[in-house]
Amino acid sequence: MLTLREVKHILREYDLRPSKRLGQNFLIDANIQKKMIKALDLTPEDNVLEIGPGLGALTDDLCATAKKVTAVEKDYRLWEFLSKKNERHDLELIRGDILKYDFNRDEKLKAVGNLPYYISSLILIMLLKNRHRIGSIYITVQREFAERIVAGPGSKVYGSISCFTQFYAEPKILFPIKKNAFYPAPKVDSCFLSVTPRDKGLYLTDEEKLFKIIRNCFEKRRKTILSSLRSSGLFGSKEEVIVALDKSGILPERRPETVSLKEFVDLNNILDIVQG
Repeated sequence: MLTLREVKHILREYDLRPSKRLGQNFLIDANIQKKMIKALDLTPEDNVLEIGPGLGALTDDLCATAKKVTAVEKDYRLWEFLSKKNERHDLELIRGDILKYDFNRDEKLKAVGNLPYYISSLILIMLLKNRHRIGSIYITVQREFAERIVAGPGSKVYGSISCFTQFYAEPKILFPIKKNAFYPAPKVDSCFLSVTPRDKGLYLTDEEKLFKIIRNCFEKRRKTILSSLRSSGLFGSKEEVIVALDKSGILPERRPETVSLKEFVDLNNILDIVQG
């Protein structure tokens, strides 16, 4: 675990500067670090994928319990620092982009990381698309993003990423993290989020078409659901859409943020029937 003093010393000694481009904010709060490690509930049988280890605030503690830790760091400077610092047989350091990681090389993983805010969504989607290789996900994300992930219909932040995550996993905000827990401090607070992948999607449906419908609706969330679906031209004539909405029990004048995931699934299944 690293304190602010230790982080500043490392940065000076190795002539490192946090990269704004890569969204680097290093964890310096020992209490938060301990809460994260406790939440992971690691066992000696666990294989851990650490996303963006940075200066290694969690890495040693992960290695202390887990069977193996694979840490993927995009920044060459930090990867080089970690390589010099760590010569452990249970730690594999990979310099690379987590979005290009080959999940077929591993046994079932626990994924953990402090995600750069600007690509949190892309990383979470990538992890869920590889859920057959992942048992659990624990990530530090911007508070607003975490709230979007767990939001339900009727919330102003409920959207397509809420539906996607909840279809393939069970997300839960474990605890908040104040911005001064990091150096340099970001402009906003964060949350530690657990995401437990499901073995299968929540409902039996044409998943590709379902998320095409959902994305289309939330791209035009100020419009009614009828207007959003009809204007896309992807889901049949206006009459067909009206029939499908009626059979789904969804009033045409409702807005997308009021429609539950189950209602979207029902609509998707009925649209297939109506369009023949």
